[in-house]
Amino acid sequence: MSEAVKERKKWSKKKKIAFITLSVLLTLIVLVIIAGVCVLNWYCKTPDYDLLKTQQPVTLVAHRGYRAVAPENTAPAFEEAGKAGFWGAECDVYRTADGIWVVSHDTNTYRMMNKTASVEKKTYDELMEMTVDNGSNIENYPDLKFCSLEDYLSICKQYNMVAVIELKGENNTEHYDEIINLVNEYDVKTVYISFHFENLEKIRELSNSNVYYLVQEIEDEDIELAKSLSNCGIDFNGAKEKNFESGMIQKCIDEGISLGAWTIDDIELLDKLAENGVTLITTDNITK
Repeated sequence: MSEAVKERKKWSKKKKIAFITLSVLLTLIVLVIIAGVCVLNWYCKTPDYDLLKTQQPVTLVAHRGYRAVAPENTAPAFEEAGKAGFWGAECDVYRTADGIWVVSHDTNTYRMMNKTASVEKKTYDELMEMTVDNGSNIENYPDLKFCSLEDYLSICKQYNMVAVIELKGENNTEHYDEIINLVNEYDVKTVYISFHFENLEKIRELSNSNVYYLVQEIEDEDIELAKSLSNCGIDFNGAKEKNFESGMIQKCIDEGISLGAWTIDDIELLDKLAENGVTLITTDNITK
């Protein structure tokens, strides 16, 4: 075989390897994109809730308002929570580019609104040009807009609900005095919660209101942090079996730490938590 033929076969083999490699990479990219779209669709889809009732002597907090019957974190969701008799209504807050506190779980509007934007990079007026187009019974709420923190506090005041405010991210702590001032203005009993302990430390500098440290699974370190801050409880993922198996629930109780559990949409799980001494329950769909 001539050297020229050998060289052609050599290059042909390299092309085949390159083609196979490229095909595998493209296939992986397509699979990742498909998986991403599926996850995004799952995240954006409104669950089909069963409206449940409990006889347990527990304290119920409406998660993002009564989101099983109205779009989450909207005025109707908070109003429905008040009508249903919830002890408290939980919300999530962000600060707009022009300094207005608004209620939204996500930093981006993609999931809930008809336009996509970063909440903190838009002015309040710009956000109010958007319309809520997702959530439970959305067809009953045409032209539904963002809910401001002031609107939320006003509804809590009207229905005598405790305002449970989740402080998102690790920014805007320098503006927490604005939240405190609004709470004082509306004279609403308030509880602050956050996954970021530094947020709770900042609130403690400004207010004596109860705070809860949000965690997935209770660890010894979490208990020590909670003990380091006055009136600080722990609010954990009630669906995590490790929280029951580790003995941490009882340890918190023994240490005198107030406990809450989120997000409990199953009666059997609620019963299990109540039997273990956890009586502050955040839920989407359970009432008394």
